[in-house]
Amino acid sequence: MTFPEFLFLLVILIIAAIFAYVYVQRRERTRSSPVTPYAEGLRAVLDGDKMKAIQKLREVVSADTGNVDAYLRLGTLFSESGDALRAVKIHRSLIFRADLSSAQKIEVYRALADDYLKQGDAPRALEMFELLLSLNKKDRRALERKVELLVQRREWSAAFEAAQRLAVLGGPVAPRFLAVLKVQEGLAFCEGKKERDGRIQFREAIKYDNSFIAPYLFWGDSYVREGRAEDAVRIWRRMISANAAQAHLAFERLETQLFDLGRFSEIEQIYRALIRSYPQNVHAYAALSRFLDKRGDRGDALAVLMDGLHHNPDSLWLRRLLVQIHSDAGDDRRAVDIARDILTRVMKAQYEFTCSSCGYVATEPLWLCPRCQKLDTFHV
Repeated sequence: MTFPEFLFLLVILIIAAIFAYVYVQRRERTRSSPVTPYAEGLRAVLDGDKMKAIQKLREVVSADTGNVDAYLRLGTLFSESGDALRAVKIHRSLIFRADLSSAQKIEVYRALADDYLKQGDAPRALEMFELLLSLNKKDRRALERKVELLVQRREWSAAFEAAQRLAVLGGPVAPRFLAVLKVQEGLAFCEGKKERDGRIQFREAIKYDNSFIAPYLFWGDSYVREGRAEDAVRIWRRMISANAAQAHLAFERLETQLFDLGRFSEIEQIYRALIRSYPQNVHAYAALSRFLDKRGDRGDALAVLMDGLHHNPDSLWLRRLLVQIHSDAGDDRRAVDIARDILTRVMKAQYEFTCSSCGYVATEPLWLCPRCQKLDTFHV
């Protein structure tokens, strides 16, 4: 054998030895690091195989009672599989462990709250959220769920307190929402014959949203129930100033109380003042027109409606009242003309066909939509 051949053979033997060493080492690592049931369980969870995941995690907790994460995951799997009772049993067993960290307790309480919600047990779910929040007062997710549950249970005061805390943390709580909660609390007091306490809540609601009409309306209603019509009128007039766009919701209330007070003529002043400050409120023109017509001032009533149409040219509401007044006055020709104008505004000159798939509009039925290319979407 020549020297070059000897060297070549030596290189081959060295390479073979290296491959053999690597192979042996890899087999040893595989033998020394077998796939654990816990890893198999997690893999099954990721693969969506709940039955296998439950089987493997049960093996884990049987062999290692200290694996809190395995207990949590196992309980959640039972919950997702519809076995809420078993999920609660597993998760509750963790509460009494002394070796849980605060973070682990929070996850246990969160899991139990979800379990109870699936069972429809809102009181216990709330109890779990309270325990969770006692450990982490800034948990926004828990606060959001707590607010939802308290609203469902009509516990308005507690819901307001929780919503306030959530707002401080930057949660999705608008001032209007806080105002609504205060209004609901006020209504609950009024239903319980505690009118003064109810009015206090309505006043608080206005502090959160000055333009929200509900507290004004119910505040005035409370005064009416106590025979304090003057105070009711004052509150409703205040509402008109705060929210001219929705002022019409107090018109009937105002007319009733002012009539009982013998001050019905004041309603004209209220309507005219509202029209001057907010000419877009067609309801104010309509209400003033009806008032004048009842009083016998039909000419003034028509003038008010025409002024209203000048500021709100698309209003069908005012046109309808014009038809009614002209008809009542015997001016059928004028009433018919306005009625035709209304029909022209609300109806197309010819029938239209709309594609149920993309909304394309055609003047004749089509069986192939030119926009979305769908077949038979224009139903005759």
